[in-house]
Amino acid sequence: MKRLWYWPIDPLARTVRLALAEKGWEFEPIVIKPWVSDLELAALAPGASAPALLDTDAEVKASAIGTLAICEYLEEAEPSPRLLPFIAGEKAEARRLWQWSEESFSGINNTLLAERVSQWVRREHAPNSAALRQGAHALKNRMTFLDALAGERPYLAGRNLSLADLSVAAHLSAYDYFGDVPWELTPDLKDWYGRMKSRPSFRQLLADRVDGVKPVKHYSDLDF
Repeated sequence: MKRLWYWPIDPLARTVRLALAEKGWEFEPIVIKPWVSDLELAALAPGASAPALLDTDAEVKASAIGTLAICEYLEEAEPSPRLLPFIAGEKAEARRLWQWSEESFSGINNTLLAERVSQWVRREHAPNSAALRQGAHALKNRMTFLDALAGERPYLAGRNLSLADLSVAAHLSAYDYFGDVPWELTPDLKDWYGRMKSRPSFRQLLADRVDGVKPVKHYSDLDF
């Protein structure tokens, strides 16, 4: 049995869910709210937070906490299909862009995405216009860089799908739920994302719904 603790719109958890689906691993979903403590999750390891994976099917029961640990664990436990290339140089590029994605989007998660969640999901306060502007500006900058990559390569890190693609697609999908991705500015990236969300692994994300908040109309439209 495999169990995954996560919140549906969390981009880091979405990266993990895409990786699990690409590997063909089924799991018991344990959906939690990140702002509410979960005793079972806390018991997995000191300081544990979602996303977190518990694998009792392994020879020795194992837990992996956080996107990096979970995705690395998946690569070791299920080598095929590979989500990090076999060739050292290509693997280094995939790791570089995967790390870039998590670091570069973290500020947007803490501004634009956090504001959307606070406003529309938690209903906590009026919008913080400064945070929204800061996040939107940062997102456009990141997308410009990604659009250049998408125009040169079949996948962001090179010839094959990798964790870099899954991480970037996971983040963009979370922002796209609320309609915050300016796709019209980056046509090559839009084409790449269209191919990504047409993959079977993306179906679970496109089916996500958050209580009280419907996604924008094009969110689950494979043709935008």
